[in-house]
Amino acid sequence: MKQFKMTVLDWSVLALVIVGAINWGLVGVGYFVDSAANWNLVNIALGSIPELEFLVYALVGLAGIYGVYFATRISGVRIDETDEMTERVTPK
Repeated sequence: MKQFKMTVLDWSVLALVIVGAINWGLVGVGYFVDSAANWNLVNIALGSIPELEFLVYALVGLAGIYGVYFATRISGVRIDETDEMTERVTPK
């Protein structure tokens, strides 16, 4: 059985992908609620510092690319059933 351990980089990337997904979800929902509203949390929090705002967008994009590699790592992991689960499934 392959062991799979997430690194600090993996957790950081996962956090960035989640933040990016929530932010884009809010942008999309915000458009349908009020097309003039700005529900972009990154823009709201960092809009006064455009360089930092776009750095966050770039990091989220890079995290998405790394996420493809991360998914291929996860897909190679097989989870074996425990003996207890096998006993319940196997008829006696």
